[in-house]
Amino acid sequence: MSPVVISEHNARFVAFVVLALLFLVAVKLGLLVPIYAGLLAFCLVSRFSEKVVDERIRSMRSKWIATTLVTALVVLALVGTGAAIHALLKTTTDIHALMLKMSDILNSARSWLPEKISQSIPHQSDLLVRLSTWLKTHAAEIGTFGLGALKGIGLALFGVLLGALIAVNDATRRASFGKVTTRLLHQVVALRESFWRVAIAQVKISALNTALTAIYLAIVLPIFGVQLPLIKTLIAVTFIAGLLPVVGNLISNTVITIISLSHSFGVAVAALAFLIIVHKLEYFINARIVGTQINAKAWEILLCMMVMERLLGLVGVVAAPVFYAWLKAEWHYWDRMVEVTPKAKQL
Repeated sequence: MSPVVISEHNARFVAFVVLALLFLVAVKLGLLVPIYAGLLAFCLVSRFSEKVVDERIRSMRSKWIATTLVTALVVLALVGTGAAIHALLKTTTDIHALMLKMSDILNSARSWLPEKISQSIPHQSDLLVRLSTWLKTHAAEIGTFGLGALKGIGLALFGVLLGALIAVNDATRRASFGKVTTRLLHQVVALRESFWRVAIAQVKISALNTALTAIYLAIVLPIFGVQLPLIKTLIAVTFIAGLLPVVGNLISNTVITIISLSHSFGVAVAALAFLIIVHKLEYFINARIVGTQINAKAWEILLCMMVMERLLGLVGVVAAPVFYAWLKAEWHYWDRMVEVTPKAKQL
């Protein structure tokens, strides 16, 4: 049987489609946590290994030992960080208190709204009651880790180990693979790089947003005699939510505005105005950071989030930025090929 002849570009395209479908199916099956954990381990091990293992180390055994040591340190660091976060969430009552506080504020909406607005709201507005009930219901779940949480931790640990093993194999590989396998491995690396670019961009943006929000909550408001409750928790929520592109700011803004209502309606309006101004400033910084990292505008990411939310549910919102960065990188590659090919033909 004669081998199938396929061009380099077509092989790359087929590899991307196959791996993209596998990625979407895995996300649909609820495997995004181990995927992201594995990609994080893969990124860290690869980058640290590049610094430790260079061309001067010619012995494959030495490379394997050095890479394995780096991998062990990365895995221990990731597992230790995860265990610390788990212990913190399990013992802390701040998140629970924050959600109950938001519930109480929403339930007593008439007391902080201006008279004209409060009169126009039906008694026990369905929206407020539903929000209040949802918050109280889920507040009891915060800090409680049962079988579902243990399953998630196990999947994350599995992802970390798998990503670390792939990184070790990639760093110490000697044998060459077939063309199809090689193209698939190239796409795995492309997915890893897309994940890393999105992660770096979001950490920078979230850190900036958190710093500005902390200045407002801990310095600006107290200067004017306003002391909001649970400031440390609000700052933590701002950073964690900020790791999610676009919608993360909406989440943190909503939480801060609702908590500000516990002081007065005017403080809530001032908080909302400040956050809008800050995020308008961040919009330009965001465009620069994200544009440099993944070449995508905010509306592009938001559109991808909407589509993937409809296809995959809420988990699609979290998967969308990485998937779109990966898709956009391939898109740019094909754009370059379309421009180069006609010139090549003319020659």
